[in-house]
Amino acid sequence: MFCKSQNVDLSITYLEEGMIIWKEYDGTLMMIGIAKGITEKVLRNLMDFSYYSMVFCVGIAAIKKIKNIDRFKRELKNCYTLIDQLLEVVESDFFRYNEAVLCPESMAMLVKLNEFSVQIGSPFCSILIRQKVACGTEGWWDLDIVDRKLLMVLLNASSTIQQDVPVFLPKKSPGIAYRFISIPITQGVSICALCGAEPPYDKLQTMSQQFWMNEIDLLITAEQNYPKNYPATVELDSSILGFLLMSKEHSKYVISRNVHLTNTGKRTLSGNHRLDILRTFFHQSVDAMEDMFRDGDKVINLEQYWCSDYHKCHALLEGQNILCVLYTSAIPTHIMRLVTQKTLNTLVSDKDVCW
Repeated sequence: MFCKSQNVDLSITYLEEGMIIWKEYDGTLMMIGIAKGITEKVLRNLMDFSYYSMVFCVGIAAIKKIKNIDRFKRELKNCYTLIDQLLEVVESDFFRYNEAVLCPESMAMLVKLNEFSVQIGSPFCSILIRQKVACGTEGWWDLDIVDRKLLMVLLNASSTIQQDVPVFLPKKSPGIAYRFISIPITQGVSICALCGAEPPYDKLQTMSQQFWMNEIDLLITAEQNYPKNYPATVELDSSILGFLLMSKEHSKYVISRNVHLTNTGKRTLSGNHRLDILRTFFHQSVDAMEDMFRDGDKVINLEQYWCSDYHKCHALLEGQNILCVLYTSAIPTHIMRLVTQKTLNTLVSDKDVCW
């Protein structure tokens, strides 16, 4: 407040073990973020998504013109569960990416999904396997990642997969609400869509059950790719402990560990610890360095690697894809590039997989 009175913009101050960030939104909200153990970029994303959560629930008009502060506070209660969910996953999530699953059935599912999209009159549809995107219509991927991310946060924060909720999309439609529909088809597979006022949920549910009745075997087969999140036909190199694959074009990611190493009887990193290392590697090295080595729209630093006594990490940026791989410490450092390149080609080259 003192700096503002002196026409000085104080955006961040660093503590011994953390940081404090101030940011103003729409001239009506001041948000203060305090954190340690995460990067500045992650904290700024958390603050932005907390603000977007408010727009998501009450609309931009209610934020830009706050007429009654007590009423505004009551209206914001609906967004608290979303912000709690964001806080819960801040160290393990990627705010600018949706989690996805690679499955060889996804292209066949997309053909049916496009037909279903026309039938219900919504261009914004997707199929989720255990809350991870298996495939989506062109309209779904055209949505800004902020909008798509908040829809997934809403699902993860809810106690039920079955949804019919009015939402303001911060990027696409901050002033007019859509209906976000989620309909479970099998135990682990659900259909999501953005609709207008019609048709009612009961009718949508009936249409969904009738439409997908003949495709149940396809959906059940696709669900079997969880929790690996990649096709059973893909065999990873024996030196790979886990990988993180990201698509910058569609802002989505797949993270998994090499399940073939889990039951070898050898002493290795636990599955969750492997994924944590990959997330840390991305946040502290790949994501942080990408901004530093950017020349306009082109990133001139295409590789990153870490080496320790216990494991090695290697990241390769190729086109619109980023692949981060966690290796055993035994792999020769100069071999990592070849294995990473081969693994990337294996994961994204299957034409039956929507990537």
